[in-house]
Amino acid sequence: MKKKEKITIVSLSLLIVAIPILLIYLTFANSTDCSQLVIDTYELHSGINIPKVEFVNCYFDTDLNTRISVYDLKGVVDLENFELVSISNVNYLQGINLLSPEERPQHAELWLASGKRWGTQWAYAFDYKSNRLWAELNY
Repeated sequence: MKKKEKITIVSLSLLIVAIPILLIYLTFANSTDCSQLVIDTYELHSGINIPKVEFVNCYFDTDLNTRISVYDLKGVVDLENFELVSISNVNYLQGINLLSPEERPQHAELWLASGKRWGTQWAYAFDYKSNRLWAELNY
């Protein structure tokens, strides 16, 4: 086989593999509502692992273009990227009003982490006492 033919075969093989991987990645990154890939999308944007969950509720507001989820966790959150703050002094989640009063934080101090990736703001709030995590994406 000639060198040119080998290069063509290798190039085509790479394209055949790369296109599905790119489509899967774009599906994860652009999943906005609560119908699919919710935990994976949070983790992809934040780079922070969400441990195993016992219970989850998810809400999406089209006017705010915000998705917020409430997780009762089975596992432990790695707090390396979080800081402990008083919630009375912090505007920590934009979609907090989408939650019922029972789903909102009940304690004065939360562990918070936030950032921005690919034009999407993300935020996590974690209550150590209740082992509850709030995750939010603002598109």
